[in-house]
Amino acid sequence: MEKKAAIRKIPVQYPLGTKQISGFVLLFLLSLGNVIHGAENLLLYAQAGLMTMSGGCLVYLLIRRKALKAELTLAGSRLTVNGLSITGDSLRELRIDRGLVGLLPRGKRVVPVRLCLDLKDRSASLLLLRWAEKQGVPVRQGSFMRWL
Repeated sequence: MEKKAAIRKIPVQYPLGTKQISGFVLLFLLSLGNVIHGAENLLLYAQAGLMTMSGGCLVYLLIRRKALKAELTLAGSRLTVNGLSITGDSLRELRIDRGLVGLLPRGKRVVPVRLCLDLKDRSASLLLLRWAEKQGVPVRQGSFMRWL
């Protein structure tokens, strides 16, 4: 008889990214100031494009945090993040920065945004650490870079 793996749901949400939000707000405001005060023709279009891009990124970050739901499920040797199933072999390392968890796939240098999560329950990081230890995934503690 096969033994079924215990399925554990870990409460997570997408991180707020206050550094990213403040950076995009700064870019947006600087570009807005240049557009309002009238720059040269070519520079005006570049500033308007930068303002649009930074405003869009700002809206995306806020909507992602509040409206989109993140899920993390542990089931035996599999880790499921928002429907994406990951095994220990496909991960290069698990990165933890306070309550922030980043899953770095093999072949990547920066944690993809969909694999960066904020743990609601800080004790859940122990479950992830145990899972990583069983799967042979290296764990690195400290700050890490992630894409928008």
